[in-house]
Parts: sequence; structure tokens; C-alpha cells
Amino acid sequence: MTHGRPPRRPRPMATNLVNVAAMRATRLTQVELDQVINPLRDAVAALRRGVATEFEWQLAVTAVNIGDAIETQGVVRGLAGHFRSIDLALLEIGKRARSTGDWQPPALYYEERDLLDLLVDLHHHQVKSLSFGEFCKARDKAIAQTASAPGGKVVDVDQRQGVLA
Repeated sequence: MTHGRPPRRPRPMATNLVNVAAMRATRLTQVELDQVINPLRDAVAALRRGVATEFEWQLAVTAVNIGDAIETQGVVRGLAGHFRSIDLALLEIGKRARSTGDWQPPALYYEERDLLDLLVDLHHHQVKSLSFGEFCKARDKAIAQTASAPGGKVVDVDQRQGVLA
């Protein structure tokens, strides 16, 4: 008899906890690192050429948000000022691109091009220094912060293109 309570449903359990712990504690493989960095490199290259879509601009903004989350996590520190500058540059790029109402990729200023190159270098340095678990935690925190911000919009990158989930 259940005394008015629903019957107990067993929770799913990982079959090999050692493998799960090892997976979350190991650094990203080169393939996984490439899945994170290559879309960012392509997006920055498109922004530099002046042919970027809004989605490619969003990828760069996402890298900044994840970089800030990694900085807050404390694994790789000392880059907050750089990410603040890059974020401001991306906001200006986005503002210029939407000045007509529709997305029109703008020409970049020299400083913005340098900051976007710096973004790729810093993000690569951060991600290769993290374990898979730390990367997932930072990514999830960036998603939560974006979703909770006023006007924040979260785009499912996995649906749009194959990026590390």
C-alpha cells in the first residue's frame, strides 16, 4: 500500500562511475577543442571580411560570455579586462550591423579586428586549460546568465551547426 504517495521510481544510475568521473576530470581532446575553437575562428574570419551573419556574431558573443564564466570560476584568471573590452567592441559591431533594422555586416575598425583576434587566442588558451567538467560548468553558467538577462536570447548552437555539447 502506498498511503497516497506515488510508487517509488528508481533513478537512472551511471553504469561506471569511475569512467564518468574520469571523463569530467580530463582535459578536452584535440578533436573536442577543435569543435569549440574552429567555429569561433570561422566566425571571427567572417566578421573581419565583413560578410558575417548575425549567427556568427552571436558565436563571438557566446565565446565572451563563456570566457567571463571561466574567469568567474577561477580556473584561468586575469582576463576579465580583456573580455570587457572585447564585449564592448562586439556590442558596437552589433549596433552598427542592426542600424538599418536588418542585419548588415559592418566594416570593422582596426581596434575591433585586433580585439577579435585576441578573443580567439584568449578563448583557445582558456578552453585548453579546462577539464571537460569545468568547461561544461562554465558553458551552463553562461547560458543561464544570458537566459536570465533582460532581453537575453539563447540560441541552440547544436541545432544550427555541430558544436561540442
